[in-house]
Amino acid sequence: MPRRARLTPGRRPGVLLALLALAAPVAAQQDTTRRPVPPAVQDTTRRDSTAKKDTTGRDTIAVLVPRFAAPVPAGPLPAGTRYTFTADSFAFSNIRTLSDLLGHIPGVYVARGGFYGQAEVALYAGRGSLGLEIYWDGVPYVPVGRDSVYLDPARIPLAPLERVDVIVLPAVLRVYLVTARQRSTAPSTEVGILTGQQSIAAYRLGYQRRWRSGVGFSLIADWNTFDGIAGTSTTKFHDADVWLLTQYVPTERAGVSYQVLSSTWTRDGQPGLVDPWAFKRNDGILRAFLAPHGTDMGPRLDFAFASTTLSRDTAVGGETRRQVQLTASETWARAHAAVTTRVASNPRPLQVDAAFDWDPLPLLTLAADARHASYDSSRTGNRVHLSAGLRLPLGVSAHGDIAKTDDVAAPALRRSATQHLDDVSGGVHWESPRVTLEIGAGRVGAFLPDSAFAAGIKTIGTLGFTPAHRYVTANGSVAVAPGLRLAGWYFHPTGAGGGDFEPPQHARVAVAFHSKFWRTFPSGIFDLRAEVAAESWSRGFGGFADSTLAPRELGGATFAEANVEMRIAGVTIYWIYRNANATRASYVPGLDYPRYFQFYGVRWGFTN
Repeated sequence: MPRRARLTPGRRPGVLLALLALAAPVAAQQDTTRRPVPPAVQDTTRRDSTAKKDTTGRDTIAVLVPRFAAPVPAGPLPAGTRYTFTADSFAFSNIRTLSDLLGHIPGVYVARGGFYGQAEVALYAGRGSLGLEIYWDGVPYVPVGRDSVYLDPARIPLAPLERVDVIVLPAVLRVYLVTARQRSTAPSTEVGILTGQQSIAAYRLGYQRRWRSGVGFSLIADWNTFDGIAGTSTTKFHDADVWLLTQYVPTERAGVSYQVLSSTWTRDGQPGLVDPWAFKRNDGILRAFLAPHGTDMGPRLDFAFASTTLSRDTAVGGETRRQVQLTASETWARAHAAVTTRVASNPRPLQVDAAFDWDPLPLLTLAADARHASYDSSRTGNRVHLSAGLRLPLGVSAHGDIAKTDDVAAPALRRSATQHLDDVSGGVHWESPRVTLEIGAGRVGAFLPDSAFAAGIKTIGTLGFTPAHRYVTANGSVAVAPGLRLAGWYFHPTGAGGGDFEPPQHARVAVAFHSKFWRTFPSGIFDLRAEVAAESWSRGFGGFADSTLAPRELGGATFAEANVEMRIAGVTIYWIYRNANATRASYVPGLDYPRYFQFYGVRWGFTN
């Protein structure tokens, strides 16, 4: 690997150093609501020829029926280790893609290859593809095709999702995507339209229905198109995502579902900047569960069979990958244990995960998880993660994590070697009615990427060596005035600095006004949120060029944006303004980002 001189950080954006977090960790809560069961009534009515015909209409009152449990780590987990984003988090923020969402996690750098439709690779702790794991309803979302190492989160649709949980380890993000789980028998419909500059357009249509028998049906379709910007890395593209779910969950004790996610995507190329790209990806997942007690407590079995098929790729042939997994779990009043066995196609034919979470004392939480994986070419990998949390008086808590990894960085590449990594992190969290604040620090081990960088980023051939280093971080929020809140995060690799796309003095700050009151509208149907935010970092490393392996410098930059969302009853109107300060910098060396770009739209959700 070519050597490179250490870069001197540019002027530090001091105004952003004391930032507070955009979203404080929210512990996931389990759904304990059960379907009401009416008492049995014996029919003693006899036929009476003189009785008048019953003209009473059928019961159309909506009821709540059973559904699958949210496929996320059940916990208990130490405070400060989980971020939870709900559907309202998507609608009332700048979030347009999954990469936008991950950009709210302290220390995450989104390498944007351009604007709408371009690659948006999320990187964390200088670990390349090893730093991000994504699960779709509990099943690993695998990379396929020409980019079989890196996942591009921007290509994973948010439309079918109702919740996203992010578990933060010292150098790894585990992202759990939860699809919509309709529970009421009242049918729901969603219509969405987006438009803006350069003929940007998006259309969304959704319909969900559950019946008292437990049968359910959901359909969500999302179409996106963009004319691109001539002569730049933001090229023309269009895609279509269709999600279909059928299910039968008659009781809390058992249920089965099958879902299909079909994504068709086409992007034009620009010589030297972006390769033309086209593919179709189909994911199908058959799920079933058995919970003998019919409650959140007790034993539970979860089964899943998943198939991923890639076709129409203009660079590689089609392929199909399959996974079968079985999870056995037990939940007690203050503990949870689970073991998952997964058998899959190459390159990871076998994987076994185990997790145990425990509250031995009212103030103490302990959690542990481990993984053993077998790969083709007789390779193996092991991971162990331990964490502990302490709840103290006055809203103060503390947590610490230790992770040891002896695993393959890129299982799809047979030459990928085993990496030996030791990481630790910890933090102190304080929460009051007006202020939320967390201060943390960590140390991550040295890492050497042994694969090319994400195929969607053409100007970067590979990432460089990440030395062992420490980092400090801060995040939180403060209520400045009623309805007005300042929030943000700050991440700083210390000493020799971090790895590629892990810039020093990296921060995000936002000021948001949120109100649910306007005299014109009845109480409860109005909601308004307006936000101005900025992301900033100083100079760092940006990988190596593809052909010459010359080191690329990641220039310091500040990107500002604004967004406004207003909801009246079921109608949400939104407006998003990107690169509002018209900076000429970029997220990736050699690739540009448009200035003064805005788009806006409306979503209408209602029950029939």
